[in-house]
Amino acid sequence: MNLRTRLDGNVLVFELEGNIDFESAMQFRDSCVETISKQNPQRIVFNLNGLKFVGSSAINQFIRVLRDLNSKEVKPRYCHLSSEFERLFRAYETARKPFEIYSSEVDAKASFDAPPAPRRRGRRPLTN
Repeated sequence: MNLRTRLDGNVLVFELEGNIDFESAMQFRDSCVETISKQNPQRIVFNLNGLKFVGSSAINQFIRVLRDLNSKEVKPRYCHLSSEFERLFRAYETARKPFEIYSSEVDAKASFDAPPAPRRRGRRPLTN
C-alpha cells in the first residue's frame, strides 16, 4: 500500500494506492494518527481511487481507523470508492455516524461548506 498526503487549501487529503494487508493496515493507522496529530486538520478527505484490495485480515483494522475518525466533530469525507468498497463501508457504518461518501474529490471538498443534508431514515444513497 502507498499512502500519500497533501494539503489542498485547508483540506488534508490522504490518497491510498494498492493493496492493504494486516501489516499495511497497521502502518495506515500509524500514519493517519501521526499526520493528523502534526497537521491538526479540520477537514480530511480520503481519496480511494487507487485502492485495489483490502485483505480479510486487514478489513477490521482498516475500518476501525476510519470509524474512529468518523467520530470526530467534522467527519472525514471519502471519495472514488469502488462499488465493492462502498458496500464494505455501508456494511460497517452506523445509523448515527454514516460515512460521508462522494463520487469525486471535488464534491467531497465542497461538501464541507455545503449546508447539512436532511437526515433520512435507513441507508443513504451515494452522494454526488
